[in-house]
Amino acid sequence: MTTDPVTGIVDVTRTCQNGPSEFTTAGLVAALEQAWAAIRGRHPEVPAAVIVVGPGTSGKANQGVRYGHFADLRWQHGDTTLPEVLVSGEGLSREADKVFTTLLHEATHGLAAVRGIQDTSRQGRWHNKHFATLAAELGMTTDKDDKLGYSPCTLTEPTIAHYRPVIDRLATALGAYRHPEPAGTATGRTNNNNGVTAECECPRKIRVARSVLDEGLIACCVCGSAFLPDDIDRDDSHVNLTGPAIPGHHTTSTPTPGLSSEENDPMVFYDPTGAKYGLPTYPFKFAPAGLATARQLRAQGLRPGGQTIAAQILWRGGKRKAYLYRLDHAKPKRTATAAQLAAIGRALTARRTCPTCGQVKDYYIPRRYGECLDCIPGGQP
Repeated sequence: MTTDPVTGIVDVTRTCQNGPSEFTTAGLVAALEQAWAAIRGRHPEVPAAVIVVGPGTSGKANQGVRYGHFADLRWQHGDTTLPEVLVSGEGLSREADKVFTTLLHEATHGLAAVRGIQDTSRQGRWHNKHFATLAAELGMTTDKDDKLGYSPCTLTEPTIAHYRPVIDRLATALGAYRHPEPAGTATGRTNNNNGVTAECECPRKIRVARSVLDEGLIACCVCGSAFLPDDIDRDDSHVNLTGPAIPGHHTTSTPTPGLSSEENDPMVFYDPTGAKYGLPTYPFKFAPAGLATARQLRAQGLRPGGQTIAAQILWRGGKRKAYLYRLDHAKPKRTATAAQLAAIGRALTARRTCPTCGQVKDYYIPRRYGECLDCIPGGQP
């Protein structure tokens, strides 16, 4: 509560709570909105969203706490459609950096939605490798969970340092949390005789007999992916159907010969912090935006410009490597002067001039002979 020194009017919060240390819903939502704005300030591609606080439990048996969700195209504001970011009230009992991690996690889904990237499957539960790559771009590391994929996220130290003022403001606003819904008792059968439920990337579901599924992959003609049951890890199954699929025709990715199944999994090289390989490391084609190899820089008319190596790519069991450089630190390629070009031309001409006959050939004089092929004793080899 504050009092205007001129008018003497007492100002209370929008929830009519008159103590500065009192918890207010308005203050909580404002802090969450400020945190989302800070994320968008650093990553402009993350979309604007409506931030809501709601329940994270349903009371159903065998369902845990959900800390948040991102739902695209849920709110209408004039002619603009906005996504929804929910932060569960149950999750507000955690520390402020954990709550902020939830926001950055949902921002990762928002970034995937903007770029048209399918980052989840199994009704949003399974987080695939694309999510892990985007999470690294936003400043998080991910761990692989058997049921959720690369969903568990942790803020990196540079990310914590960048958002420290935002996290501190959020900590001030976290004054209350919601109790979970009382869990009910599961009823009915825990299994059935109706076969196996399999899901594609769309996601669509089918139910088939286990024996039918064991005969071979079943392809989705919409997204081109395979229907897989929940007990199969799509990222580790090496299934690579590229669509649209042809009915009756199934393809699988070919592992590199001589490598174990673990070495054939490209995500063994996912180390965005560099804790394992010494440098931030990514699988082939999984490097975040803003990084490029020396060859990619040359194609854009750029060069590393003396900068240190920012990261690396490993593939084929670690036998192939490419270093990555930051695009924002790259410099334009040098342009040769007329004198330099003339000197290069003279040097190349000298390499094509035979010292024996003095003729300029259309090929470089072989160093192992020291003269052109016509002057070699006995003729050409």
